[in-house]
Amino acid sequence: MEYRYENPVDKEHINVVQFGLGPIGISAAKTALSKDMIKMVGAVDINPDLSGSDLGRILENDSMKGVAAVKDIKEIFDKTHVDVVIHTTSSFVEKTFDQFKAIMEGGANIVSSTEEMFLPDLRNPKLAKELDNIAKHNNVTCLGTGVNPGFVMDTLAIVLTSMCVDVEHIHAEREVDASSRREPLQRKVGAGLSIDKFKSLAREGKLGHRGLKESIAFVAKGLGWQLDRIDESIDPIVAEDDLETKFLEIKKGETAGIKNIGTGFFDDKELIKLDLRMYVGAKNPHDTIRISGNPCLDVVINGGVAGDTATVASLVNSIPRVIKAQPGLCTMMDIALPRIFTGKSNF
Repeated sequence: MEYRYENPVDKEHINVVQFGLGPIGISAAKTALSKDMIKMVGAVDINPDLSGSDLGRILENDSMKGVAAVKDIKEIFDKTHVDVVIHTTSSFVEKTFDQFKAIMEGGANIVSSTEEMFLPDLRNPKLAKELDNIAKHNNVTCLGTGVNPGFVMDTLAIVLTSMCVDVEHIHAEREVDASSRREPLQRKVGAGLSIDKFKSLAREGKLGHRGLKESIAFVAKGLGWQLDRIDESIDPIVAEDDLETKFLEIKKGETAGIKNIGTGFFDDKELIKLDLRMYVGAKNPHDTIRISGNPCLDVVINGGVAGDTATVASLVNSIPRVIKAQPGLCTMMDIALPRIFTGKSNF
């Protein structure tokens, strides 16, 4: 069978910059380079050990030899036009605000893995409003996306409700074997910490998943539900045996990962429950969405969605839809149907 590929944007190629060269950023850049329509024109990282480094070596791609990573994206804007920046640095809007501002003032659209940008006005309404104004003033679009938040426990749940004539309750469950994930994530879920240390850091907001509240608020917004309360709990999952990953060792009785549960209520009635368990040694990785309504739906992804790969896919696959979206801050509800970007030009 011969397929006809349609150009997803009105141009022959898309100039892309990678901002952030951690594990996800490097993987995203490599994936972007595999798309025929994408031309990688540079990369940014504030780490002085990476600034000036050859991207051909970092990305293991000969086409990028001789192109150096820079500390300030303005150096790239001074040399070439940039269509989209793939942004993968921090989970927090306050820490990334200046980065977003510089990118959008340079005339580039953004797809970001910053969890708080998935629904930016939830925790940071003033900063979100300012960023929205900057985006509109510069005629660009900024999208926060990923796998969680971004798809599995929120966007997918909303899409599935399109098969229902009535919805009463949403329950999403995600169990992830953290041993298959990158080192920063294993440490973010507290793997290898004592239980007391885990609880102390959790109280200070220094570990754990970020974005569960955004996912709950996003689902409620998508269904037109008014919530008057969102509760969230973060607890350690204790290792029952000695465990070992590529990056660290966990003794029996230490923290293997997190149990993060969020619930959304209206008038003391639970409408949404998200149950995330991310730990080393998970025996039954899966993603489940249960919709109570008419009809009821019980959808299971055996093995679960591969988090790191899916995050990269969500970022790169969103590029053409962000280019075509209306200027301003947007969410996954504001762009065209999520799907794979093959990277092919017109045939």
